[in-house]
Amino acid sequence: MSRVLWLCLMGLLSQPAWAQVILRAGVASDTSEPLRQAGDGELQQAYREAVALIARQSGIRFQLDYYPTQRLEQLFVIGRLDVEVGVNPSWRALSPVAGFYTMPIGEVEYQLCLPPGKGHVQTALADMKGWTVGTLAGQQYPLLEPAFQAQRLKRDVSSNEDELLDKLRQGQVQAAALERGRALYWNRRAEGSLCQLSESAGSLPVMLRLHPQYRELLPRFNQAIQALNNQGKLKPLFILRGPIAP
Repeated sequence: MSRVLWLCLMGLLSQPAWAQVILRAGVASDTSEPLRQAGDGELQQAYREAVALIARQSGIRFQLDYYPTQRLEQLFVIGRLDVEVGVNPSWRALSPVAGFYTMPIGEVEYQLCLPPGKGHVQTALADMKGWTVGTLAGQQYPLLEPAFQAQRLKRDVSSNEDELLDKLRQGQVQAAALERGRALYWNRRAEGSLCQLSESAGSLPVMLRLHPQYRELLPRFNQAIQALNNQGKLKPLFILRGPIAP
């Protein structure tokens, strides 16, 4: 064996395991709208750019795909997905598989939508007592959870965004909670608004959720995320471009 070939082989053998694997990563997408229609500030775009930065900083490679939330959870549980991107631990509290969470990569804010043209602009949460609020499966909303638990508000759960907005349009729910960027998107649709923007439903930090088989990568991910935060590269990805008020 030549010396050059021997050195190359030894170099490959000395590489850490993470350098030889491509992690299967998933982002939730609960709308039938094509991703190419997403406007500036779209959450999926922020996650895609964040993953690219983390991959470059850490040296860990990803294959990124988009799935409905319920499918995303299923793939993680059965071991066909290695990383969930943009998850808060409260969303997976009942999961049968313990995930390992990185430090936050960003923060996601939620907005209440009211039926357009109903004159309910900026209705205060205190004035919504007895309302039924539409939510997406698995999501938690910091400013709404106390009212749900005290039964001042009723929670209606939809499996995807289209179902949720249909219920809002048909009057089955009086308000719907959406990620802020999606609420803004549906408010500004050229075909007609499906969302009259109202109160904030709160915000939550989001992380990468690692499958247990890759728990040893957690320190390396956190090191990369901390470095990117110190460089000021992650936070701007999650700031919407444009006003939220109509």
